[in-house]
Amino acid sequence: MGVTAAAAHQQPPEVGRTPEAIRAALLPEERDAFDADCRHALGQAVERSSLQPVHDVLDHWRRIATVTRHDPAAHRRMLARVDQTLAGQPPQRLHTWDELRTERGL
Repeated sequence: MGVTAAAAHQQPPEVGRTPEAIRAALLPEERDAFDADCRHALGQAVERSSLQPVHDVLDHWRRIATVTRHDPAAHRRMLARVDQTLAGQPPQRLHTWDELRTERGL
């Protein structure tokens, strides 16, 4: 079954605002980074006597969790491309618009 244009443009499902909800919506391979960021933010909160670092980290990871929940496979592909780029591997060659139109008979 294909995806309709309307379904493709739907907003990703909402992720709760608690650390537990955010962590649950992340890919397993990202949870350690989330935990480390939360621990660091808690330390910053103590040093600054402000919860703003915690709010900032949770907002950042909530955006990632929302995108992940919308399309986990696409998020994994993006992470793989980042890893390849950081390892100095050139990205796979992308098609030009002309190549895509030709390939699809347009």
